[in-house]
Amino acid sequence: MTEAEFLKIESATAEERLTKNGMMPWYRKLHVPSAKTLEGAKKAAVLVHVFQGEEDLEVLFMKRPSYDGTHGGQVSFPGGRREPEDDSYLDTALREAKEEVGLKREDITIVRALRELYIPPSNFLVYPFVSFSKEKPKLVLDEKEVEYTFTVPMDALKGDGLVSKVKVPTKIGRMTVPAYCWEEEVIWGATAIITAECMALLS
Repeated sequence: MTEAEFLKIESATAEERLTKNGMMPWYRKLHVPSAKTLEGAKKAAVLVHVFQGEEDLEVLFMKRPSYDGTHGGQVSFPGGRREPEDDSYLDTALREAKEEVGLKREDITIVRALRELYIPPSNFLVYPFVSFSKEKPKLVLDEKEVEYTFTVPMDALKGDGLVSKVKVPTKIGRMTVPAYCWEEEVIWGATAIITAECMALLS
């Protein structure tokens, strides 16, 4: 995929989005949060960063260290909880991306916001934003927040070749969920749902 093709995502309309996200685990489809739930949820924001790799556009992912929490050891995007000093959810995503992996605001272009996503297990309402840079960013990882990072070619994510069903541990026991499987990495849950929406906008 070329840079010009990718940047068309900026003008994609809501009608072009997935009406049923194929990466949404079945048990989440049974839970429709109320307006009161969404209002009271913890708020967070993440950055879906895309950059021009040697052969293709690449999407940046990170692996969180294992810890006793809902998202410990999972693949995610750079991001985190909104703080009082953040003027907007975009500010949250940019601040967290710099703190966690060293992405600098001045080195990236914000392409667009994606649809917010409620995560029932952790009671977070997450606001995703897509960003772009013309070259691979020089990353500086916060070892407390990030075990390592990896990238996946966008063309691989756009097809069905990485899509699979896997068993993962959840708060309600081991569940079979849809996921992207790239080499040894399993991308599932909120990260997979956000990735799928981004890819749907490009299809």
